[in-house]
Amino acid sequence: MANGGILRMRWSFHNVDKDPGIDDLRTVYQKQHVKEDHLAVVAGVATTTVKNMFGGKTRRPQHLTYTKLAAALGHEYVLRETQLLNWESEVPKALEERKQYRLLLQKKRERATKSRRRKATA
Repeated sequence: MANGGILRMRWSFHNVDKDPGIDDLRTVYQKQHVKEDHLAVVAGVATTTVKNMFGGKTRRPQHLTYTKLAAALGHEYVLRETQLLNWESEVPKALEERKQYRLLLQKKRERATKSRRRKATA
């Protein structure tokens, strides 16, 4: 993976509505034609956990949930080194991205507060 790929994931991940790993796991699940109930039992999680995760209600599952479901599907959910980062150049970029993201969140909160105030006075 090119260095730009990791950077794109870092800054774009804030803007997605759910963890992209859910789709990867759901693809494996669908290829095996297993019932949600059976997957949940074998993985040792609640059936509602599987239904909510694959149904879109759960947006950020815990790592342990991924690990259990992957193992139940005969896969391993692992952390694997793909490249070494140049920390001296990456940290300043990441700090600036975080600053911009926090400003975006602050603006959203301010707009929501103004909207609530307008509704309360109307």
